[in-house]
Amino acid sequence: MIFENGLSDVHKPFHPAKSEVQGQFMKSGSTSIDVAIHSSLSEAQADWQQPKDAPGNIPYQSFDWLTAWTETLGKTHDENLVIAIGRIEGEPVVLLPFGLRKTTGVKTLSFLGSEFGNQNTGCWDPSFYADATSEQVMSLLIETAKQSGADLVSLQNVPEAWLGRRHPLLLETSTSSPSPIFTRNLMTDFDTLFKDTHSKSARKNLLRKQRHLQSSEGYRVVKAHTEEDIARGFAAFLEQRSLRASAAGIPNAFSEPAAQDFLSRLLGLPNVNTGDNTPVMDLWFLEAEGAIRATYLCLEHSETIYAYGNSVAHDEMLPNSPGLVLIKEIIDYACAAPELNILDLGLGEERYKTAWAEPLPLKDSMLAITLTGKARMQFDFARTRAKSAIRNSEVFWPLVRRLRKWKAGLGKSASSSD
Repeated sequence: MIFENGLSDVHKPFHPAKSEVQGQFMKSGSTSIDVAIHSSLSEAQADWQQPKDAPGNIPYQSFDWLTAWTETLGKTHDENLVIAIGRIEGEPVVLLPFGLRKTTGVKTLSFLGSEFGNQNTGCWDPSFYADATSEQVMSLLIETAKQSGADLVSLQNVPEAWLGRRHPLLLETSTSSPSPIFTRNLMTDFDTLFKDTHSKSARKNLLRKQRHLQSSEGYRVVKAHTEEDIARGFAAFLEQRSLRASAAGIPNAFSEPAAQDFLSRLLGLPNVNTGDNTPVMDLWFLEAEGAIRATYLCLEHSETIYAYGNSVAHDEMLPNSPGLVLIKEIIDYACAAPELNILDLGLGEERYKTAWAEPLPLKDSMLAITLTGKARMQFDFARTRAKSAIRNSEVFWPLVRRLRKWKAGLGKSASSSD
């Protein structure tokens, strides 16, 4: 259900009038917001604690997740942290973790670490989120941009609908993101969910494959708890992802040491640079005949299980679909867990995702602060529309995938001839 709470004019231009108080914009009929900017995560930590456990707030913008990112991948980016805190009467009601990058002379604010998160929402006090108006959101974004010196605010992969309403960060410039995320409400009875989402023949086929795997020596599905199991599973994840990317000619987001260090910290593996080994992420794997055949990195956060990234071994057991069996077992576990009510299979359309969940559209919005920012906004919108058109084309997207495989084959041929 969409809340009718001041967003009926969300598609109309808004030109705020600045008050005499720095950091406030006043608009008749709405409560003013004070904006404070922090240049480090630690400065904002106290304010982060208040909304972090609020229903719906996502792990990809939690303090722990972004701490791991800034200490690893963040060091490879020329980016300044801009943590915006919105307060009403002194109480923090919204936190937007941004990074400021300068590219071709344009300073752009965008969500911190967004390349390694599946969606971006911001962190909100639930009461404020339910009633936040377009005027308040524009006030927050414009003041944040002015204080940080940004030319452009770029809000990518924001859910079209979230927590029962149109997301207030969707501006009049919003366009469809290239890919949706896939989610669904969980049932307490897995068998009912399985029947509702899969045909009789699909269920029979998957269960047959599972029985074949179960007949293998040493079969087990594990939510890893020991350091040894986590380390083994992580090593298998990295190797399987690398081999798959090479064979398919697709980018491997976790090929660089900084990305691997980022995941290692989230999994709580020992690290020489930090004494905090508290895991943020879980690692599941399916093992058979002494080898790990499939893995999945998952997070349990605010009543939701997030399936973040997976891998599968392309070996003699691949015909039994260990990856599909593993996600089935994870969903079975989630249905039985009383604290989990939502399944989030993440970004991008894959056949197994469409079998279990429904697409939730994401949107990209931009707010130009300067003329330089406006020119860049027009360029970025054109590029996003082109990417979306290709990604959703029944003709061009399969062609892109075939070209990737062809290119990967050329690379292998060149390597073998050296």
